[in-house]
Amino acid sequence: MKKILTLLIGVAVLTACNKYIDIDEKGKVIPKTVNDYYQLLSDYNVMKVSSINVFYLNDEIKIYKDEVSRIFFGPDVFANGYLWKDYIYNNADDNDKDWNTYYAQIYICNMVIDKIDVATGNNEVLRKTAKGEALAQRAFAYFMLANLYAKHYNTASYITDLAVPLYLQPDINAKKARATVKEVYEQVEKDLLTALDLVPLKSTFSYHPSKAAVQGLLAKMYLFQGKYEQAKSYADLALQANSFLYDFKDYDFTPGLPKFLGLANFPTRAIDNKEIIWDKQNDLPFVYMIAVYMSDAHRALYDAGDRRLYFADVEGGPFGPNVHGNSLFGKDRIYKSGITTPDLLLIRAECNARLSKPDLAVDDLNTLRLKRFDANKYQAYPKNKTDLEALQLVLKERRLELMQDGWRWFDLKRLNLDPRFKQTLNRDWGGQAYTLKPEDNNYVLAIPKKVVELNNLMIQNPRDNKQ
Repeated sequence: MKKILTLLIGVAVLTACNKYIDIDEKGKVIPKTVNDYYQLLSDYNVMKVSSINVFYLNDEIKIYKDEVSRIFFGPDVFANGYLWKDYIYNNADDNDKDWNTYYAQIYICNMVIDKIDVATGNNEVLRKTAKGEALAQRAFAYFMLANLYAKHYNTASYITDLAVPLYLQPDINAKKARATVKEVYEQVEKDLLTALDLVPLKSTFSYHPSKAAVQGLLAKMYLFQGKYEQAKSYADLALQANSFLYDFKDYDFTPGLPKFLGLANFPTRAIDNKEIIWDKQNDLPFVYMIAVYMSDAHRALYDAGDRRLYFADVEGGPFGPNVHGNSLFGKDRIYKSGITTPDLLLIRAECNARLSKPDLAVDDLNTLRLKRFDANKYQAYPKNKTDLEALQLVLKERRLELMQDGWRWFDLKRLNLDPRFKQTLNRDWGGQAYTLKPEDNNYVLAIPKKVVELNNLMIQNPRDNKQ
């Protein structure tokens, strides 16, 4: 049976040019039992994958025109994203990995949701769990799709802002128009609230969503909607289940070995990482630490003794030193993008700052920072901050703590709705300047050209004519 299920998943995920959402359904083998359907949700290599496009776009990184050809992972694609061009994927035959990944996950989830109630078998606990996980995984996929391919949630325009097609049945051949941002968020919320009563309190493996994982995504969703009371409430609940933080003072590079080999005894597998509540990982865009650097603006944010900078800024790499300085290094050896305890602390802190509880916000920041600094360099943030001062500290800490976790691009989009925090991004590309202003269309990714060509109901996002 495992071989049959692997075939089904593989066929579902493979792409084909004649499908509107790029999933080849031909030759599938249909599962029948409750366990069969749960196995569909247990393919780690499918269900744990998250966005890669966000890494090209944000202001955490810096790459150089004279070195981009060294990048193993699609230098042309990387440069297109880095320069905020109209299309990251230029050709109609190119596959947008994010679009394909999330709709492949949605297809699997829809199969489970559609059939699990009538699947054979007597394990009612597993039937309930499978349905809850499928709803939660579908919600995560649509949440990410909406934030990649649509404008940020904005009550002034979300009724008309176009997001992505909502497929709620396992029918990938149907042509669908794009749903609105409002409709997609409503579906995400509905799925998560339903899943909350179905998923287990704890999961054996963190890529299976638990109750705390669903609560964490609800907290993030409500934060993105500006519903701070709800976001705080769900962050509190998730943190009651897991508030673990690693103390970075306890870890260091192995003496006498190259730093790119990683930290001694620090978990390099998501299954071992106690800060991860819901394991989602981005494919490695910075493969082998080649030709990708920390941006100057990001580096300037760190205070003395911050081990987050010490761990992320490494001399050399497995293929030797880069041309323009130290390499950007991921201490976890994975790129996390799911639900983690540091993110939840920061969500709660931001909500408290926005709800006129600055002292509580500072408390959460100090809880986090105490674990991130050299003992002789740590200085607690003082209290008696104004709401704005506390919020500014929270947003700074989000940048420092969540670097390379994939959320910065979405933070830029949501903060651009607030005149206090909007900013213009700039790139220098071999002497040529590229700029992305807060109101620019290219903050929203293009719908893949292939999808637009195959589905005449699909409206392309406006572009800025950046070639």
